[in-house]
Amino acid sequence: MSSKLSDYTITTARLVSFSDGVFAIAVTLLVFNLKVPQISPADAHLLLPQMIKHMLPNFTTYVLSFLLIAIYWTFHHRILNVVTHIDTTFLWLNICYLLLISFIPFPAALFGSYPNETFSFIFYILSMILVNVVTMMMLAYASYKNRLISKELPGAIVKYLFYRQFTTVLIFLLSIPLALYKLQIAQYCLFILFPVHWFTRKYFRKYAEK
Repeated sequence: MSSKLSDYTITTARLVSFSDGVFAIAVTLLVFNLKVPQISPADAHLLLPQMIKHMLPNFTTYVLSFLLIAIYWTFHHRILNVVTHIDTTFLWLNICYLLLISFIPFPAALFGSYPNETFSFIFYILSMILVNVVTMMMLAYASYKNRLISKELPGAIVKYLFYRQFTTVLIFLLSIPLALYKLQIAQYCLFILFPVHWFTRKYFRKYAEK
């Protein structure tokens, strides 16, 4: 039996299981931010439609946050699919990543509760940017000189994963000055992320086939 610490590798199986559990809890907590309106039965017929209308910002924030967590989840699976082994540094980067993922329900609840406050939106955006920064750190660390990935892996795949995160950060940053001008426009412009990601994937798929 080897006595060298470096001979004991960390497998991806438990890391994937633990990470999936954190993602599942995070998306579940999002729905708890949607509180059922408390109205007396006698007034429900008149007030319930209006109360639901007032909750539209909460619904929008819920859908957006759910989709963003889904994006982060898909990235996590993609990077773990290309990583051949895991070391301690990558493990702790992943833990920091999950720390930020589990935090997302709070800024989502804050912005859903105060949809007309620019500060709550900026706090929400900065929380998402932190996730993307750690995401790029994980990718940069794993791919540097093929530290944790196979040398046979096409470079276009790493570039695609990196630029997908970079464009996300760019859109988030651009939404901040836009929010100072018109908050509602900034919120809905975040949905631009999804067609941008689609075009990025199409471009790099075509690039990889050349």
